[in-house]
Amino acid sequence: MSRESVAILHDRFPTIGGSETFAIEAARVLDAPIYTMYVDSGVDVPSDVEVRPIRQDKYSRGLSGRLLDWKNNGMNPFESASVAIDMTQGCDELAEYDVILESGPLSKFYVPETHQRIVHYPHSPPRWLYDLFRDRMKRIDYPIIAFGARTYAKIWRTLDKEAVDYVDTFVGNSELIRDRIRRFYDRDAEVVYPPVTGDWRNEGDDGYFVTWSRLDPEKRIDLIVEAFQGLDEQLVVAGDGEERENLEQLATGHDNIEIRGFVEDIESLTARATAVVYGPRKEDFGLVAAEALCAGKPVIGVNEGFTKDQVEEGLTGLTFEPTVKSLQNTIRTFDPADFDTHRIQEFAEQYRYEVFEEGLREVVFENEDRFKSE
Repeated sequence: MSRESVAILHDRFPTIGGSETFAIEAARVLDAPIYTMYVDSGVDVPSDVEVRPIRQDKYSRGLSGRLLDWKNNGMNPFESASVAIDMTQGCDELAEYDVILESGPLSKFYVPETHQRIVHYPHSPPRWLYDLFRDRMKRIDYPIIAFGARTYAKIWRTLDKEAVDYVDTFVGNSELIRDRIRRFYDRDAEVVYPPVTGDWRNEGDDGYFVTWSRLDPEKRIDLIVEAFQGLDEQLVVAGDGEERENLEQLATGHDNIEIRGFVEDIESLTARATAVVYGPRKEDFGLVAAEALCAGKPVIGVNEGFTKDQVEEGLTGLTFEPTVKSLQNTIRTFDPADFDTHRIQEFAEQYRYEVFEEGLREVVFENEDRFKSE
């Protein structure tokens, strides 16, 4: 039997984040092109991957480009709605493929041809519509605006669940996302961890703790910085984003805290660290924690989301509750001598690239006969 033709459909490329990295690595594993709404002018896509923008001019030029570029990367409601609507049509070339591997929550709005099988890797059901809905609504102070936001979310939730009907196979990036898919979509899902790439290694301990991520409120880097204000331990924060200025102000006057900004060679910074501190809000998977464990570094991780499943007390790290006091107490009780690099790396074998490669091929190709027989 000949193997089915595959294309990857990713929401958009406003940057190279976790979901974009997944799409790129999936394209390499499956030897498939990536279709996407647009690629931002500042994004450098690897030359060995073929990316075919569907509506590049609309999102990058003229009045529409300026409007849709405002507060990009998912924070612009006009852009998100536009991408979802444009996804329904896709493009003529997509109709030629037997299997569409969708990456990102908006990609499932694509209306498939009758013969096509849809494998959807959402990374998560849209968090602002579901598990973070109340948290987001609490940030809105004005009753009229809050009512409008809830109404807007209700419409989006209805459309989001309607698009689920187009999906044949769901794939979660962790058991936590599998459970969210079951809860919010009433569908089962396979689990394929996203790939850990890079030269993650352990080169000793220079006596500093490190954390890195996109610097936005959901990552709670401010909690980590505030905790280290009351500690003698060194902290290095790597990354950039909307919270950077606030974090730099918090670090002012504290010589033990360094806000370094974007670090290109994060592997080398991690290789000499004592441990990695990670405190995101209800993290879907937690690539930072997985990368740290692949480097053989213990993770001091928040006791929620998938992070709590990545941290086995006394084996791969320690957990803390999402408060400054709890993190401080955990850092004070942490002893790097209690942790073995090789045991941590053995635990991290489940995040190896080869495991991702095998799992992805299985859900895309080895389920062909099962799908055709249904």
